[in-house]
This record gives sequence, C-alpha cells and structure tokens, in this order.
Amino acid sequence: MKLLMTWGWANENAKEVTKRYSTWKQTGKFKTLYPVSTMVGRNEAFTVVEADDIAEVLKTTAKWNDICTFEITPIIDSKEAVSVILGP
Repeated sequence: MKLLMTWGWANENAKEVTKRYSTWKQTGKFKTLYPVSTMVGRNEAFTVVEADDIAEVLKTTAKWNDICTFEITPIIDSKEAVSVILGP
C-alpha cells in the first residue's frame, strides 16, 4: 500500500531533527516513492512510501517519537481512485 507520511516538530527540536536526519538510516522494509522533503517555512516534512506492512514503517518512525509527531495516511493515485469509483 502507498502511504503519505507527514511529520512535524517544535522549534526547540529543529536542531536535533536536523542532526538525527543527517545520520538517519531507514530501518523498516519499505520502498520510498518520493524523497523526504521539508515544507519551506514550516517545521514539517513529508514523504511517500510503499509498504506491505505498516509495521515496517513504524519501525523507522519509532526512533523519532520523542521529538516529532507523525501522521501516516493510506493513499491511491487519482486514476486508481476514478477506476474504483466508476469501475473499469
């Protein structure tokens, strides 16, 4: 399944987020479809990943829970959504 991962952090955690990210290694078994990207002017970032098991994604986010909040949302592309709604 494809997942949109968004996360945010408080201003006081910005330096620690940057420090950890500079040495971060993915630990879960999932594929990154869109690279980690920071939202300019906000303490937020996002990525799109594909995973068979969301627990694999949570293996990576667990190491950040002390300084970040996460939202993980299942997504499908628009053509797939149209097909689901209207049929083939």
